[in-house]
Amino acid sequence: MYEKYVISQPKEIFDYLYHAKPDEPFRIFMNKELVPEATVSVDVFYRTELPKVNPTCEMHSHPTPQLLLFAGKEGTFEVKVPLNDEVFTITTTTVIWVPPHVKHNVTYLRIDQPMVESGILLQGEYA
Repeated sequence: MYEKYVISQPKEIFDYLYHAKPDEPFRIFMNKELVPEATVSVDVFYRTELPKVNPTCEMHSHPTPQLLLFAGKEGTFEVKVPLNDEVFTITTTTVIWVPPHVKHNVTYLRIDQPMVESGILLQGEYA
């Protein structure tokens, strides 16, 4: 009955709003296309090295809140995330609440061990 809600095989796309065309696809694990009732859009990136496109996206904002999640062993990665005019350097597992209309992007400075980045937009489609 609930199998349709368990997404293990992401939708892979190369065209992703605000992002330059990458060498590898974006992996979308949740949105309205995958689960029609979904009220969030979720991408997941497993990173073992600096992305070839860096920063990974242009400065942009969304009409709804977004969570940015970075997870990995403390001190093994370094990511710069601006929120409007304030810049934060992330070196430990961190979740950032990005309010609506706050401009942001992500720049990787260092990845020494595998880590994960995820963007969780609080609407069913990425916009």
